Amino acid sequence: MVFGISDTPSIQPEQLENLIQDGFKLIDVREQDEWNAGHHQSAEHIPMGMITESMDRFKDSEKYIFVCRSGARSGRVTNFIVSQDIESYNLSGGMKELQNFSEKIFNSEGNSGQII
Repeated sequence: MVFGISDTPSIQPEQLENLIQDGFKLIDVREQDEWNAGHHQSAEHIPMGMITESMDRFKDSEKYIFVCRSGARSGRVTNFIVSQDIESYNLSGGMKELQNFSEKIFNSEGNSGQII
């Protein structure tokens, strides 16, 4: 699998909640310890290393937003998924930026989470 980073379709953190309400699916590609420490309550967890073997979970009739800590890993995943003709966007600035716009960040126990 080759992940590129140029011309990545992106959205801004302040757009996320409206897009989720419109049916976009949020996919968190961080590692398990990062997810456990804090993730968006609407996110599904698929670590970056599991994306290619999880391709059957992505439908061309759905729209996806990918997120990681800073936007770098999720940008590479977004480009790969877009190359498969599936509408996808990277969350600019990742979870670090999102925490400034969302109160929906929780840890694996359901308490207020932190971004590591």
